[in-house]
Amino acid sequence: MKASDRDLSRALASALVLAGVVILVVVLKLPGLFLSVALIAAVMMIGRRYQLSPEVESMQASLRLARDDIAEILASFDDLQHGASAAAVADRTLHFPALADPDMSVPAINEFLLRASSARRFIARVDSYLESPVVDRPQLERLISVADQRAFELQVAWDEARRAAREIGPS
Repeated sequence: MKASDRDLSRALASALVLAGVVILVVVLKLPGLFLSVALIAAVMMIGRRYQLSPEVESMQASLRLARDDIAEILASFDDLQHGASAAAVADRTLHFPALADPDMSVPAINEFLLRASSARRFIARVDSYLESPVVDRPQLERLISVADQRAFELQVAWDEARRAAREIGPS
């Protein structure tokens, strides 16, 4: 959730709680006052549970960077396969035609294709973790470690697949 959306949600929740407190006090008088205090305490405890610390926000930014590294490699591959630019067509037909052929039996290319498929699923899972308000610091640390490792391995596999495809050349 963006900071502006989070601020809007907090303002709306605060206004709703304030309206509820006023209604409880006006309708129930003294018991309404006690219920209002309990309601305010409950809302504050829940609000603190879902409030992100600067450390968690920083770790989420790091995870987004690792996710973006993976997405950039996948975008390069997608551009090679489906791009309409002159460079993409030249790469697909002249420089790296083996990368555009999913039936190629070159180990380096197959390894990249497997890692790319896995990376797409991983990105979807990372996105769901980034949207979740209850992800804590240890989970983010593990995710960052895994995302960095996957980004590195995908980059190495991409480089090796491109090298192998260049060696094979056009058919």
